Amino acid sequence: MRSMIRPASRAMAAARLRTAARSTRNLDELHSTFFGRPSTGAAPVLTRFKSSLPLDQADPSETADAESSHFSTPHLDNNTSDTIKDYTSDASKAGTPSPWAVFDAWGAGEGIVDPLTAAEEELLSNAAVRIPTEEGDRQGLPEESDILSVYDKLLKRKSSVHFGYPYNLMYNHEELYEFMKYSINNLGDPFVTSNYGVHSRQFECSVIDFFAKLWKMEPDSYWGYVTTCGTEGNLHGILLARECHPDGILYSSRETHYSVFKAARYYRMDAKAIPTLPMGEIDYDALASEIAKNRDRPVIINVNIGTTVKGAVDNLDRILRILKTLGIPRERFHIHCDGALFAMMMPFVDFAPEISFNKPIDSIAVSGHKMLGCPMPCGIALSRKEHVKKVEQRIDYLNSVDTTIMGSRNGQAALYLWYSLRKKGVAGIKRDVV
Repeated sequence: MRSMIRPASRAMAAARLRTAARSTRNLDELHSTFFGRPSTGAAPVLTRFKSSLPLDQADPSETADAESSHFSTPHLDNNTSDTIKDYTSDASKAGTPSPWAVFDAWGAGEGIVDPLTAAEEELLSNAAVRIPTEEGDRQGLPEESDILSVYDKLLKRKSSVHFGYPYNLMYNHEELYEFMKYSINNLGDPFVTSNYGVHSRQFECSVIDFFAKLWKMEPDSYWGYVTTCGTEGNLHGILLARECHPDGILYSSRETHYSVFKAARYYRMDAKAIPTLPMGEIDYDALASEIAKNRDRPVIINVNIGTTVKGAVDNLDRILRILKTLGIPRERFHIHCDGALFAMMMPFVDFAPEISFNKPIDSIAVSGHKMLGCPMPCGIALSRKEHVKKVEQRIDYLNSVDTTIMGSRNGQAALYLWYSLRKKGVAGIKRDVV
């Protein structure tokens, strides 16, 4: 296929990550970048949480008094209301919408497929593709081969330029077509073989091992599985957080993917949508203020590793410093990372902030069909092994345990992810990123 994530798009995404890494190092440089002049001593001085220092280094400008005034009166510098919306009992749509995928002929060249004719469009109408319930209903219906031929033409046109969604369509899995004749089902836990023999668990476990090593998890300390998409990974990560802290409050930015607030509604969790800074990151002062107001409740934080629209990366180190300054002990907070967009890219971008389990995070979710490329939606959920024990249940008829969101799970997705990772390798992924 010609369609793919354009090199320019990949470069822009990588540049955005590098900018996020550098921006926290020199505020004067950042001020100059956006306003065309360096900050001066005459500008108001605000007490803020720093973001670039490692956790084991003291910050001389950071007050050790968790009750200091900047918790009660945070500086919101993004022109948003200082009222934090509570999504606990609000059933309205939360989070940010995904951008629409629209056709754009820019740069597609001769690869653009002609649009369907009126007669061809009719073959894909609801009336033409309906499934008859009686034999007599077949009269006048087009042949399935004719319908599929037109559908193939439609997909070629829609895929000739793919603008709006960050999907990598530059892949070739012809070697795996032979396996589509098998009903490969990884039902049950990926590490506990069930009594269903047609599975791809060995490939799924290999995929999980790869990402565990990429995100620096110790052997035998992790658990994960291949999901249907990034949303399922978020649903699983937030579920583990709720099980670890049943009375916790979920904090996430207003530009968070809608699936995180959907998880809060599904699990009946108290949730706070925190304002964002102009670049799309969570407002750290507003976050600190909200946590300080609710010290009696455990803290559950969703850290965005690439927001849907702006591609913003929340600064994990800065968030951890907030928790440290507020005196929140490790057993009282839980961090999930929504890395659907950038988590697979971050390890390969120079100067990008480190997102790994060397830091006190608890779970991470990433999409497999975006950066890596796959013909079916898929993703990876990875977490610390001890958290999964809280949701594990033995299912006798499966001869396995139930630990995942879905019961029956697409074994083809695990096979395709394994194939892509083996073919590309670390060097190939890095080449795609940079």
